Amino acid sequence: MSTYYELMRKHAEAKPDKLALISESDGTRTYAELVENEARLAHMFVHELGFPPGERSCLWMWNRPEFVEVQHAAAAVGLPPVLANPEWADAEMEFVLNHSHARFIVCEPELAERALALAERIDTLDCVITLGDDIPEGALDLLALRSAAPADAGDRLPPVPDDVPGHLMYTSGTTTGRPKAVSFDRGFSRNAPRYDDMLGLGASDRSIFVTPLFHGNGAAGLISALSLGGSAVFQRRFSARRFWQLVDRTRPSYFLTLAPIVHILLGLRESRFEREHSLRMIVALGAGLASTLMEERYGAPVIDWYGMTEAGMGTFTRLSEERRPGSSGRRFEGSGMTILREDGSEADPDEVGEVGFATSATGFSGYVDDEEATRSAVSDGYFHTGDLGRFDADGYFYFVDRKKDIVRRGGENISSAEVETLLLQHPDIAEVAIVGKPDPILGERVAAFIVPAEGSAAPDASSIAKFAEDRLATYKLPEAVHPIEALPRTATGKVEKFRLRKQIDEAKD
Repeated sequence: MSTYYELMRKHAEAKPDKLALISESDGTRTYAELVENEARLAHMFVHELGFPPGERSCLWMWNRPEFVEVQHAAAAVGLPPVLANPEWADAEMEFVLNHSHARFIVCEPELAERALALAERIDTLDCVITLGDDIPEGALDLLALRSAAPADAGDRLPPVPDDVPGHLMYTSGTTTGRPKAVSFDRGFSRNAPRYDDMLGLGASDRSIFVTPLFHGNGAAGLISALSLGGSAVFQRRFSARRFWQLVDRTRPSYFLTLAPIVHILLGLRESRFEREHSLRMIVALGAGLASTLMEERYGAPVIDWYGMTEAGMGTFTRLSEERRPGSSGRRFEGSGMTILREDGSEADPDEVGEVGFATSATGFSGYVDDEEATRSAVSDGYFHTGDLGRFDADGYFYFVDRKKDIVRRGGENISSAEVETLLLQHPDIAEVAIVGKPDPILGERVAAFIVPAEGSAAPDASSIAKFAEDRLATYKLPEAVHPIEALPRTATGKVEKFRLRKQIDEAKD
């Protein structure tokens, strides 16, 4: 198993001047530069700061080359970084840092003062490292540390026990529950054949991704390129308005993204940069029926897939196989993914149930140091995802909805995802989120939060009904429409529906 650093070193030996990282705002790195910087940082973490293998670090940064360098360096010497969201509040960070027992944190310049304040309250957090022109008192300068390392730093790194993980990723989705830690191994050689064999990618390909590197999709965008010796293009933070200009300037060959990002981009006005793009494929997690809209607009095949942070890839739409509208493809070999009934038995074809992953196939044994969360998610040998879906008779998977996002109206279960997909085709709707509105008679009614398209007003319920007639059952249509300037989203673009439900509840009071 190759570690991140070891694989980068092989690429650097074969093609030192090949661009590995291309950042919209933070410069580039060749493979030679990337490996040298990683070796220097790894050396300093061990020999200057004195942290032994097995201790944990923390990365609290947006997408930038230094994120990659620190992550690879820390993993190389057995200091698995906790990948933290820069949008987390102090209380969230305090929980994560206490839970993970991180010994040092590397953070964005604007987060340094907050990190220092957290270090005052957290006994295990000994060191704050940042970068920029104004390093606050008490913090260390990342770039100064890197430049102070000896030239032969890469030859002086200590061995690391095999059981030390590569990094920890905290996941809580869009619920209000506390974050849960998932551990990942130090290598990513397992992932490389997937992108090569299933997408036909190689060293000449250039990936672009806009999701954050602390999230699994951003990590996949990076891994898909670097594991094969290609190049990775990224924004520090997602900007839809600058995306196609970045594509035009850097000429990537494929885009790896999430369904929420897809919907945001589809809401943009078409531009010259979009029409003249270089993408030969778009790989979009959970694109579903939006795949057809994307292919019509962008003229590139859309490869949909389904997976979870805890379980990895479950299904994939292979280029060589038939692609069916709304499907995320067929099972990935060895994924252990199935559909479960309430009693834990496997569902029949076309029967909707909860998506489960056999833990024997995924290697997921539970959340790090969290027995309660593990017990609620893992039972009878399966990781229970909280997603509803089905396989058809030919083994094609169809996502239905999150269990908690199903609208239950008068005994009918309504998929919010199905309604959203249709309404996004309305010319006056840029973004939409469907939630259940409590009702004393029916249990719930369908409510729509709508971001109007530029220059348009949000359509009312009667206008939507007319638009959707003959395409959606009447009982599935929104009975309440709430215009909104922007949907509340996580850093990875997922809509925080619990905030929308809270708005409805507060309006009743």
